[in-house]
Amino acid sequence: MNKRYYALTLLICLIFLVSACKGKSSSSAGGAPRDPFLGGTAGITINFEKDSPLPEVTDDQTFGFKAIVRLKNDGEFKLDRDKIKVNLVGFEPQDFNAHIEDMRNQPPEDSLDARRRDAEGNIVDGTTTFVIFPKGDNEFRPQKFPGNTEFTFRTDVCYLYETRAISKLCILRDMINVRDNSFCKPTGSKTIDSSSAPVQVTNFRQSVIGQNKLSFSFDVGLSGNVDVFQDKSGTTPASSFDNACPREPKKRREVENKVKVKVEAVPISDPFVSGISCGGLDSKHEGVITLVSGKRTLTCTAELNTDRIDSTKDIQVTVTYNVLDSKETKVLVKHLAETS
Repeated sequence: MNKRYYALTLLICLIFLVSACKGKSSSSAGGAPRDPFLGGTAGITINFEKDSPLPEVTDDQTFGFKAIVRLKNDGEFKLDRDKIKVNLVGFEPQDFNAHIEDMRNQPPEDSLDARRRDAEGNIVDGTTTFVIFPKGDNEFRPQKFPGNTEFTFRTDVCYLYETRAISKLCILRDMINVRDNSFCKPTGSKTIDSSSAPVQVTNFRQSVIGQNKLSFSFDVGLSGNVDVFQDKSGTTPASSFDNACPREPKKRREVENKVKVKVEAVPISDPFVSGISCGGLDSKHEGVITLVSGKRTLTCTAELNTDRIDSTKDIQVTVTYNVLDSKETKVLVKHLAETS
C-alpha cells in the first residue's frame, strides 16, 4: 500500500512540475515577450486556391474557369500591394482563349500586413489576399486538342521585402583588462534576433581591437528556396515584373543575389560611440552587397569615446531586396471526340 501511495504522490508531483515548465516562456515578469521579433524564414506564402484552376477540364468550351492565387504574409514586413507583381505562365494564352495582358504584372487585391504580436503578446496572422486570372469577367476556355493534354499553370510572384535584425555591443570602460565578473563580455558570439523573412542576419560576433575600438561582424544569408534581386525602385512602385525580377540574362546578372544593407546604432546619437564604419558600405553605413553561394559576411568597426561607462549598445541591421518565388499546379485538358 505504501509503495502505491508513494508512486501516486510522485506522479502528481511530476504532473505539476511539467505544467509549471510549460507555463514558462520568453516573457518577462510582466508578461511581455522579451524577443523583438517572432522569427522564422517565411515571407509571402503562395498557393493556388482549391479547384482554381480545376485539375481536369474538357476542351468542348462549355465550361470556363479561373486560376486564383492566394498570397499570405507569414513574415514580419508589411507589403503594399503596389510592391508586388504576379504573373501566370506555363502555357500559351490563346490555347485557353486568353490574352497575354491578362496574365502578367497583376497586383493583389489588398496590401499585406505583417505577422505580428498584439499588445497582449498574442500572435496576429498576416493578411491573406488574392490574384485572379484572367482579369474581370473573362474565363479560361480550352481550345480543341487532338487528345488529352496536360498543362502546367505556374504563378511567379515578385515582391519587395525587408529583414530587420538587432544585436547588442558590449562596451566597457576598460576594453583591455576585462574582469571575470565584468558587466558584459566584449569578445565572442552575441545573440542576434532577426525578423521572419527569406533573408536572415545571423552569427553576430564582437572583438576588441584597441582600448577605444572594437570590431563586430555578422552574416547575411538566404534562408528560403527563392531568388533575390537588388531593389532599385526606392519609394516608387516597380514599373513591371521584369524590372523588379528580371528574366533577361544581362539584366538579371546586374541585380541577382544582391541586397541592400544598412547598419545603424539605435538610437543613432550615443555619448559612448563616436563612429561606425563597415567594409563595403558607404559613410552612412549603407550599401549593396552580393551574396556568394547564398551568404556574405560583413565586418564593421566602432570608435569609442574615452569618457564612457560599462554599457550595451543596440545595433540594427536592415536588409532590403526583391524576392522571386513560384508555385505550380497541373491542369489536364480532356479531349472530347466530336460525334457525327
